[in-house]
Amino acid sequence: MAISGGRGREPGHFAGRLGRVLPAVRRFLATRQLAAIALLAAQGGLATAVAWIIASDFLGQDAPVFAPVAALATIASATGQRARQTVELLVGVGLGITVSDALLYFIGSGAWQIAVVVSSSIGLGLLVAGRSGALVSQAGATATLFATLAGNQRSLELPRIIDAAVGASIGFLAVALLRPFDPLRAVDRAAKPFFTDLAAAIHTTAQALAAGDRDLAVQAMGRLATIDVDAARLDEALRGAEETVSIAPWWHHRRRRYQQYRAAVDQLGAFTTDIRIMARRVATLLEYREPVPPPLHQAVDALGDALTHLHGECTAARASGQTRRAVLEAARLAGYASRHQTCTFGETVMLQIRSAASDLLRAADITPEEANHLVRDAATRPDSPR
Repeated sequence: MAISGGRGREPGHFAGRLGRVLPAVRRFLATRQLAAIALLAAQGGLATAVAWIIASDFLGQDAPVFAPVAALATIASATGQRARQTVELLVGVGLGITVSDALLYFIGSGAWQIAVVVSSSIGLGLLVAGRSGALVSQAGATATLFATLAGNQRSLELPRIIDAAVGASIGFLAVALLRPFDPLRAVDRAAKPFFTDLAAAIHTTAQALAAGDRDLAVQAMGRLATIDVDAARLDEALRGAEETVSIAPWWHHRRRRYQQYRAAVDQLGAFTTDIRIMARRVATLLEYREPVPPPLHQAVDALGDALTHLHGECTAARASGQTRRAVLEAARLAGYASRHQTCTFGETVMLQIRSAASDLLRAADITPEEANHLVRDAATRPDSPR
């Protein structure tokens, strides 16, 4: 029997939907997202209250509403960009004060004067900082405040600047002091898909070479299409970690591990470019049915192994030597392959393997000169593949 008012749906229909929704809710609650939301909420609530207390009770400000607003704006800024956003917030306040003071002096106050002051402040803010949200919004908000209250209150300039400075400072301290989670956890989570997807694309390219399968090489190129997104997320996580390990005293011991990650990721941009070029050349090589020396796919495989070892070394914050050994094995096999009969695209693949090997050694904290020397020495070694 249909339920009245339920458009003919049986009770089992709603139970089925509930059964699908509840597992998703449980999975969400089980993730770290809930902890991150709770942390941000606690930081925001405490920082706004402390900013108000300091500005009103200790500095004697009258209704310092912009102190908690500035504190919240600093906390809500994107991770890793709070220092820049705080500076822009304070610059925006000063810009709004300057423009509103100058214009109100000449044109007086009123409805159309408010429009002129606010429009001028926003326009000048856009000229100074492009579309930077913090500077432009604060310039506009400050100009609105001054233009609106010009007829009722005077001498708002210094209190407004003090409010913003107090609020921004408290917000910054809240981020530093109320951060119970290891800042490198977010980096580890962001690094995993980047290293895993890139290594998988390299291994797929090696499989394509071994099987002579052009479609598999094209599939590897497709996997590389998402690497830029993974790299952007990893870079954002690193910026957030840098901010935390720099300002939070109890996370200073994480600086060395952060620096190892940062140095590796900065070099892996060039390595990723090498891999993209190599994958395209492999697809073309297979399309034209050029001869493929047997060690070539082993050299590509060794590059994928080396990248995986580098990820492990960054996670453990210590060099094991495995990255270096795998990279040099890739260079050695590429050099051995080059002494076989090859055509244009095969030679290009070998050169890209050597270039990628050098970039990967640099990511493992080896100087460019030494990396080039090691790769060249390994590639010209007159031995056979093991």
